[in-house]
Amino acid sequence: MILRLIACYIFLGAVFLAKSDVKKISQADSLFDQQKYTEAFDVYETIFLSGQASASMLLRMAFIKDGLGNYVDALYYLDLYYKKSADKSVVVKIEELSSEKNLSGYQYDDSDFFRAVLHKHQQEFQLVLLALTILLTAYIFRKRKQNERPVTATVFQLILLVSLIFVSNNLFEEKKGIISQNSTLLRSGPSAGADPVELVGKGHKVDIIDRTLVWTKIRWNGEDVYVRNGKIRII
Repeated sequence: MILRLIACYIFLGAVFLAKSDVKKISQADSLFDQQKYTEAFDVYETIFLSGQASASMLLRMAFIKDGLGNYVDALYYLDLYYKKSADKSVVVKIEELSSEKNLSGYQYDDSDFFRAVLHKHQQEFQLVLLALTILLTAYIFRKRKQNERPVTATVFQLILLVSLIFVSNNLFEEKKGIISQNSTLLRSGPSAGADPVELVGKGHKVDIIDRTLVWTKIRWNGEDVYVRNGKIRII
């Protein structure tokens, strides 16, 4: 009985939050259409921080930041939009903006597009893989009852399970970040006393290797270096 009540409260809470987000999105879209961009962005940001950002919302947030001259945030939201939509047309804008500011790390290839497609259709891929796994499990179970050993089917079952884990946990994604502050010092180790490597400007996109409470390990010009967490924004 208690479990049912808890489940009911969780469901009602989810419905309430969904309705609340729809109302906020409608409010923000109205402000955007009225060209009240900063006010619209404030509402969009609250939705974004709750983890409910849609692709169209991210594109509008990028548009607002670009219009305000904040190219770092514009690139940040454009990159998130690309991951969510797999819209190749936005790559032109990203490369144009990054080239204009002489920023590195914004080259895109087919593997990036493939990851974006996986991200966009993640739930569909999960359902298909799960359904195939269940069907194959039933087939293997039936064969074993007949004293047969379906080796090929078992191998495929393992591949499907690994793929399901891979897709469900976003293991196909590469961790990236954008340097968010000017005059950011890269160091050779995760310590304020480590040797300085280079002083870089904001906006560069980098591969993230590891992250602790204070430091982020990144790849810079083929070298592993460290930057303070507060100076990099995770994509």
